[in-house]
Amino acid sequence: MKKAIFSFALILFLSDCRKPLPERILGVWENTKTCGAEGNCRYPNLALGPSKLTVLENGLALYADPELEGPNKGKEFHIEYLLEEENTKSKSPELVFRFLNLGFEIRYVIAKLDEEELELFNPKKENTETYKRVGKK
Repeated sequence: MKKAIFSFALILFLSDCRKPLPERILGVWENTKTCGAEGNCRYPNLALGPSKLTVLENGLALYADPELEGPNKGKEFHIEYLLEEENTKSKSPELVFRFLNLGFEIRYVIAKLDEEELELFNPKKENTETYKRVGKK
């Protein structure tokens, strides 16, 4: 009986770990640090709080950065994203965030993704943004 329970628990655990990439990126993520190629890291302003990325289904996401200045200060952006898992320049899965109302996009290479942490490498800026999961969608 114990073996059956253990086997069932193991199957549940492994099936959760093997969720497809599109399902694993869904959720609410907070930026914990942004590190440059030289290793220097910038942490969120504690008084303002971290930026928040909410990845929803169907290619939609929300982004809010309390450190933004000017007309975008305090604004939450409704953005589209595209997940490219194969045939990418980097040979790794990539996320493209499209800020349609602002007219630009940002491409990231998914450097790390697990249940608690997401690392996105920005090849243009040569920096890595680290996010921790704070909720599921």
